[in-house]
Amino acid sequence: MMSSLPLVVPRITAAAASKHHTRYFPPAAASSRLLSSSLYDEHRHQSTISSTSPPKLAYEFITEGRQVSNSQSPHHDNQDKQTIVFLHGLLGNGKNLRTPAKKLTKQLPHLSALLLDVRGHGGSSSRGHRHAKPHNFHSCVQDIFDTLIPLGLVGENSPLAICGHSLGGRIALQYTHNILLQLQQHKTQNDHDIQIPKQTWILDSVPGTPDPSVHQVLKAISSIPLPISCKSTLTETLMREYKMNKAIAMWIASNLKGKEDKNDEFEWVFDLDIANELVNNFADQNFAQMIHEITSGSTSTSSNNNDRALDSTIIQLVMAGRNKEWKDDIVSSLQSIPTFGESFHMHKLENAGHWVHVDAVNELTQLMVDGLSNMRR
Repeated sequence: MMSSLPLVVPRITAAAASKHHTRYFPPAAASSRLLSSSLYDEHRHQSTISSTSPPKLAYEFITEGRQVSNSQSPHHDNQDKQTIVFLHGLLGNGKNLRTPAKKLTKQLPHLSALLLDVRGHGGSSSRGHRHAKPHNFHSCVQDIFDTLIPLGLVGENSPLAICGHSLGGRIALQYTHNILLQLQQHKTQNDHDIQIPKQTWILDSVPGTPDPSVHQVLKAISSIPLPISCKSTLTETLMREYKMNKAIAMWIASNLKGKEDKNDEFEWVFDLDIANELVNNFADQNFAQMIHEITSGSTSTSSNNNDRALDSTIIQLVMAGRNKEWKDDIVSSLQSIPTFGESFHMHKLENAGHWVHVDAVNELTQLMVDGLSNMRR
């Protein structure tokens, strides 16, 4: 069952908002929360990357419901193609989102999906170099810029939308916010800039600090000595010694890869150091404030409120009905954002757990089809 939350703006106490770092700060109160100039320096870098540079992240394209060659963007064959970027969750990879990407592009043939492995994950954890610190959301966004530009996804070919699950949803939010900051600072864009997406889809990314179970999983994985000799033995160990349920244990074991020089030994496909640092960034992201700034087109650094309508974009937040982390105070704080019900929408997939793209893939796809069917640059 799929439902949208009622369009109401309930009150929220300061204590509840502070607990989850999601309190809405109006522009006057936000004036003391100016972002550092280093962010602007990082963001401007998107227009100086060479189009002949190799893409920074591992990626794959899906168009019309099927995976296509990575040798070139679908835009080379069809200039009318629009792109939606998909970002996976913690300890995952782009392949996790193949099914919704295939279903979406089959129903909306004007869209192609670009599935990325974020830094330290999947194919991006072994692309011939280590990712430079800091390992935070801004660096993840820069990696995306450094992938889109060599693929020619700039200017009018910039991604129409971006969609992220869990950790990927936080990165998607940061991506859109960083582009908005550039617009607020420079006011104009050229054909080599990445334009702001028309829609940002956030799939079950709960604001605030991560659930304790996330740290427990990371601690368990970090304590397992490498190399690992057998996937099934790892699954049994995680269930027996770390009290994980079978589904989680099997999912973790699926993130093993064989060592190049030894067929009977396995290692993690992700970089645990990077994963841990990214999780530590969760509490630093002011989720609600960023949503407000994106959907109103005005940041705490903006000096001209007349630009709001030009810069605003739509955010679609999808919540899993069976995810108990969606506490009433968190939901209320998000509903208190002034653009709620206008350019910020919340949806609830009642029968889905955290993996909404697995538990309710058809309902999720229909939501995205309804939201994106008439979207064009």
